[in-house]
Amino acid sequence: MKKTALITGGSSGLGYVFAEELGTQGYKVIILARDQVKIDQSVASLKEKGIEAKGISCDIMDEAQLKNTFNTINEEVSKIDFLILNAGILTPQLLSDYKDSSGIRSQLDTNMTGTILTAWQFLPMLQKGSKILITSSGFGMMGAAGYTLYCATKAGLINFGEALRRELLSKGINVYVTCPGDMDTPQFREEIRVSPDWLKTGSPRKTQPVEKQGRKILKQCHGKMKFLILPASDVKLLAIGSKILPRKIRDFLLDKMFPQPLPSK
Repeated sequence: MKKTALITGGSSGLGYVFAEELGTQGYKVIILARDQVKIDQSVASLKEKGIEAKGISCDIMDEAQLKNTFNTINEEVSKIDFLILNAGILTPQLLSDYKDSSGIRSQLDTNMTGTILTAWQFLPMLQKGSKILITSSGFGMMGAAGYTLYCATKAGLINFGEALRRELLSKGINVYVTCPGDMDTPQFREEIRVSPDWLKTGSPRKTQPVEKQGRKILKQCHGKMKFLILPASDVKLLAIGSKILPRKIRDFLLDKMFPQPLPSK
């Protein structure tokens, strides 16, 4: 029987790469996203490559939509073999620059609450041998000015994934969290476009092809001993440095490496 992969945020960027790669491996792919136009385009592209694919418009922050989506999928397939929790948003700005709480809540709810709700909703469809992959970020391993909310949510996902991994070990369900570096995706290009000027100072950020990081991530999703997947060399160096360097030295180096806002006049 063909395996099934369910991917949130699967209509573009890293999520689409996951869908394409797993589809070529023989999975039936179901992508969840909010934009129906992007969903239709992505599903059509996958089908052109001979991949069995379906797309469903679903806001993962809406519990009723998630439940309806679960019922729809549960009627079609008996289990989910690979659940990829990849949906997320990013607004680069200082915490003090938010004019109201709606923008704050949007990032917290999409990146953290939505991911947790999706995992909770679809857990009943996972069985022994199933896998869960959660997309965090290199910024989940450090705090960077201008990314206050993003860093907080992505760090939370690392700990959430670690706890969920231990909850599911006895059931034979493996959980992985990946922390990619900068990738050439629509989200990254939009991030750079809307970033405040002070964030654009210093050396230009180098990106890797999203296809390269996506394939590296999926190749490492095997075995119960593996948990944190770091496909980019700069994120690996950050992880190693955080382990071996005293905290004050680590912070001193990061303070020098990453832009900081200018003092108010």
